Amino acid sequence: MSEIELNEQVSLRPIHPDNHAEHFALMKRVYPPAFNYLWPDNGTWYVEQTHSKTALLADLAEPDAPYQHVYFKNKLIGIYRLKLNSINPDFPDEPALKLDRLYLDDTIRNHGIGSLLIDHAKVETLKLGKQLLWLERMGTNDATIGFYYKHGFVDGGQFRLPFELMYPHFRGMYRIAWRVDGTLG
Repeated sequence: MSEIELNEQVSLRPIHPDNHAEHFALMKRVYPPAFNYLWPDNGTWYVEQTHSKTALLADLAEPDAPYQHVYFKNKLIGIYRLKLNSINPDFPDEPALKLDRLYLDDTIRNHGIGSLLIDHAKVETLKLGKQLLWLERMGTNDATIGFYYKHGFVDGGQFRLPFELMYPHFRGMYRIAWRVDGTLG
């Protein structure tokens, strides 16, 4: 996979094993400001578990799951990962693409980058002949929830995260989906 230019300022670059140091530094910078309220340790455990070298190598080894760094004006500002063949438990008989990871640096909010990435995921969904684009979201981040609703996503099933180190009242998650034919919701 090669670099994808989404516009003149935003590009996606494949993550490689030798990118771990910059990837880990990015996630230590990006994750806590958005999600520190979920954790007594401000998200340190989660970042170490999910973005360690071992975890990154496992993610990169998954077939059909391109994992990319997001660049804005040639500065690394986020991560973006699609799972091209991921069944949504709420619609198990429909071909689906999962937006598995989308984290962006808070300092670039209101530049339209999140919308650009959602649009890219929708195009990939169509290109691959899938019926659904779906993801899992926290139940507590109002700005993020509104963002996904604005892009046509609707709530599906709910579940709870098993992370014992996370505050129990924040473990609620929702699966949300956007259907190609617009019949959800």
